[in-house]
Amino acid sequence: MPIKWRKRLAVIKMETTYGEGSADMTGATLLEVVMMEGGNPYAGNTVDRERMRDGLGAFEQVNTGPYVERTVRVPLAGSGTVGEPPGYGPLLRVCGFSEEIVADVGSESVTYAPVSESFESLEMWWIEETQQQHITGVRATASITSDSQGLPYLQFQLRGLYQRPEAAGDASGATRGLQAKEVPVNKQNSAFTIDGNPARMLSFSMDFGVEYPYRNLINYEGVEITDRQVSGSTNIEAPDLATVNYFEKVESHAGQTLVPVVLTHGKTAGNIVAISGQNVQLSTISPTDNQGIMHYDLGLRFLPSAAEDDDVSIKFT
Repeated sequence: MPIKWRKRLAVIKMETTYGEGSADMTGATLLEVVMMEGGNPYAGNTVDRERMRDGLGAFEQVNTGPYVERTVRVPLAGSGTVGEPPGYGPLLRVCGFSEEIVADVGSESVTYAPVSESFESLEMWWIEETQQQHITGVRATASITSDSQGLPYLQFQLRGLYQRPEAAGDASGATRGLQAKEVPVNKQNSAFTIDGNPARMLSFSMDFGVEYPYRNLINYEGVEITDRQVSGSTNIEAPDLATVNYFEKVESHAGQTLVPVVLTHGKTAGNIVAISGQNVQLSTISPTDNQGIMHYDLGLRFLPSAAEDDDVSIKFT
């Protein structure tokens, strides 16, 4: 009986001890996903088992350290309830982000900000109708895409420890994560500023730039976060120089200018997200044509201040 592509689920659960999976899905979160890529359920470095011989032909290949790579896309939206994390919150945490929940009445919020130590991990059940792969020790990187007149999303590239797929288990212990519906990026729902100036934005993207190599050593196996360099880009309508001189902001040959960049999306409490960097270098500028109107493609580098770990903030209110 064929396995149907549409009948796939992603279930996640934070780990208390790295790489040690749970016996079942009790307390886990069933994600609401836009897309699940097949990825690589059996990744790893390979070597050929070579031998001297008279004839030609291939050699046996050996995987020297199997691991798993999967990709999940989720809507960029809040939980629908102020002060409650979205269902995909654990995925942000395993990208090396902290989660701060403020429950004070009238000031409820959930904020994700990068950290440089004490990284968390999760386990995932990747379910494909009648079969599942239980992946432990998962860490990740992510990217954000928000194009005008489109629906914004977060895409996570996950890496974890390999286990052979088996018959699907009982998912009744998992609870569907809180997830509001995403709204389109447009004038009605969104606001975007660069250095306090409202920019007419066509698109905005951000890459967390997390380095998270799989390591297999004697007495150790795991996925470690080793670096983070947040970058991005935006396409905006080009203003005249008297309004905003972006060339002045991009120039770095005689000193660098760092500016705040803020994208706020959503109007309904519980489904408002603000993505911001307070020390952003506009690294490149390239004129483009959009419907006969001049636009600029701007490269963005999200830098930490002297306080560190404040490269970027993702806040839900």
